[in-house]
Amino acid sequence: MRNPKHLTLLVKFFDYMGKANYKKIADTYDIARTISKQNLELWLKLISEKIGSRRRKVELLDLGCGTGRFSIPMATRLGYSVTGADKSEEMLREARKKAGAAQVRWDVQDAMSLTYPEESFDAVFMSHLLHNVDEPLKVVKECYRVLRPRGILFNRYGAIEDIREDPVHKFFPGAIELDEVRTPTVKQVEKWFRTAGFRNVSSETIVQQSCRSAEERLRKVELKYISVLHLINQSAFEQGLEALRKYISNNPKDTWLLIDKVTLTTGEK
Repeated sequence: MRNPKHLTLLVKFFDYMGKANYKKIADTYDIARTISKQNLELWLKLISEKIGSRRRKVELLDLGCGTGRFSIPMATRLGYSVTGADKSEEMLREARKKAGAAQVRWDVQDAMSLTYPEESFDAVFMSHLLHNVDEPLKVVKECYRVLRPRGILFNRYGAIEDIREDPVHKFFPGAIELDEVRTPTVKQVEKWFRTAGFRNVSSETIVQQSCRSAEERLRKVELKYISVLHLINQSAFEQGLEALRKYISNNPKDTWLLIDKVTLTTGEK
């Protein structure tokens, strides 16, 4: 069981550290967080199957869209009318540079206080967003508000039970300490959905190959491809990086270095 005093100290430390600075991350975000064609196809298939066929064009909000790595293919490949919304103007600047960006509407938005009217969208998609906001339940409630009846909320994320044993958190102890505080369990996310009013709430965990080689994993870590690596101090980061390099040198074919678990929780209004 976690020590409540220890948790309180961690929360205070995390508040002090602040959130990852996406103004600084924007320029290298796409290089660090590449998504393979195979994995993109997997997620597009999951989304389209759950939305199904509808009489009119699907209006979808990609909330916390970043540089549009899902927004653009959902518009160009699935044919949805997509709005990409993010708090970071720098991330949206990068999104607008991409091929197909003109098919997406790009908005600066605070996920906890959306400016869209009620019942504006048929679906809302979020990827790795809720652990980066101060009040996750408030975000989920905002999603419920802007969805039309029978609208679907998608939350794609690494639940704490998914990431405890992954390569990053095994080699960077400071990262797992922070994420134990800020990253929800699947059960917690499902509770937020139900509290906000969603029904038919369900989750599935996808095991995906995120890297083609151990060297690719190392390159991503060097670029601090997940937000928590921007929050630990540089000394701890360098120690973890050296430990990871040593492990890769001794175990270059370990498939554990290639795999990630990602959970998709959905709910219907």
